[in-house]
Amino acid sequence: MSKKRIITIVTSLLIICGIGYGTYASVSQGSKVNQVAKSSSSHSSKGDAKPTTVTLDGKTKKKSKITKAEQKKEAAQSMSASQKSSAKEVAAKKDELKKSEVKKAEEKKTQADGQSDVVAAPAAQQAQDDQPAQDNQTVNTNQPVESTPAPQPAVTKSVKLSIYGPISEGDQKWLNGDDVEIKDGDMVIDVLKRDLQSKGMALSYKGTGATVYVRGIKGLFEFDRGGQSGWLYRVNGVFPDHSCGNYPVKSGDVIDWMYTEDLGHDRNAPQG
Repeated sequence: MSKKRIITIVTSLLIICGIGYGTYASVSQGSKVNQVAKSSSSHSSKGDAKPTTVTLDGKTKKKSKITKAEQKKEAAQSMSASQKSSAKEVAAKKDELKKSEVKKAEEKKTQADGQSDVVAAPAAQQAQDDQPAQDNQTVNTNQPVESTPAPQPAVTKSVKLSIYGPISEGDQKWLNGDDVEIKDGDMVIDVLKRDLQSKGMALSYKGTGATVYVRGIKGLFEFDRGGQSGWLYRVNGVFPDHSCGNYPVKSGDVIDWMYTEDLGHDRNAPQG
């Protein structure tokens, strides 16, 4: 046998032995890994077993034990993160609601502005239509200014009233030319009543209108000085022939009431 062939055979044997040893080592290492995994699972089922980690080379690595304080801290951190997330969600919802309200308010404002523009447009058009007419108007400053007449004082209408007592008692004047204000439609009896009432003097009469008859003034009555005594009246020096309730007065009249003791003869009254 040649030397080269012997070397080739030896080399082949060495290669075959190396391959066999590698296969054996690989199988042996896989069985060790399985044993370690089984051991880890059996230890983890016990309450006091510590967690382990198997590396690729089949070695185990022990994990540090987690304390209760760390567990509480992690739980608190988890809860805080959850609360922050909830707060962010609530804030986001509030922002969305606020934006929605602002948007609605802007839409309402836009609608209101549109309506006001529609209402204002005819008024503006009317103002533009009226403007040319105003521009075409001219003011004549040379015209005299009309002066407003000063208010005239109200004219008071009045009459004068006098009352004479009995001639036998000196023909005394109980009232001497009193100014008595009159109204439209006043009669002689109205003037007499108004003046006597203002003086607090008594008046007695009967009838109305054309049947008025004066019976007494200031407590002096007809027939108090005899069977022919009583009251007479005259206007502007004339004795009327009808009742004082039917004699209209006018401003400036002079009215006299006189007591007669002789059916008017002592007063120069006409006899009917």
